[in-house]
Amino acid sequence: MAYGDETEGEKEERFATERAIRERRAQEREIKQQRKEALNQATSTSQRREIKKAAEEATLALNGFSSAGGNQKGGIYDISTDNYSQPPRNQTNQDASTGEAGIDTLGGSGPSDGDGDVAFPEGYVETSVTICIDGSPTTGTILFKPSS
Repeated sequence: MAYGDETEGEKEERFATERAIRERRAQEREIKQQRKEALNQATSTSQRREIKKAAEEATLALNGFSSAGGNQKGGIYDISTDNYSQPPRNQTNQDASTGEAGIDTLGGSGPSDGDGDVAFPEGYVETSVTICIDGSPTTGTILFKPSS
């Protein structure tokens, strides 16, 4: 019996796909178990490295080789091109533009309440202050919430 609009052919295709996925996962579990047992018996670091490499190669052969991610972690799938790719790395050199860094605006006078006045959070007032910076008096304004 088919589910919803699914025909018998589609149902059989879905079942076959699900069976294949279950079989692949069972094979992955077997590779993982064999790797674990071999690592427990390894006596040197070089043996451990060889075991890990062999297990990784077996898993990649099972899932299909993919240097761009594929169904392995870290790839980004683009549905429009049916392609996996690695995300671009962040630029960390001195030539990076701040316009590209996500900084939209600096400064500003704060949010407006619609009348052109600056709207402060409820209970806060703008207060003029004089503070000492490196031994010199500096005046400015701060938001202050007086105690009730």
